Amino acid sequence: METGKEEIHDSQFNMSGYCFVIGSCVACGVPLNFNPNRVPSIRVNGEREPLCRGCFAQWNTIHRTSKGLEPIALDPQAYSPEPEEAV
Repeated sequence: METGKEEIHDSQFNMSGYCFVIGSCVACGVPLNFNPNRVPSIRVNGEREPLCRGCFAQWNTIHRTSKGLEPIALDPQAYSPEPEEAV
């Protein structure tokens, strides 16, 4: 990369970053930011699709607690950025 007269090489910097995905809940369509590795999801046509907090809670009620099962815990990092090394 070149800036003005001096040349800067990427190897001079020790940079790290984070990533998150911007999308929408497959169930209700609300826009959301989410961690692609931790967000709760359901399969639609063989692809994982994200669920927002509200729809995940509703899913837990319908598919778990109403049947006497323990709810699946929401990962506390589900809607937080993920370090780029993990993606």
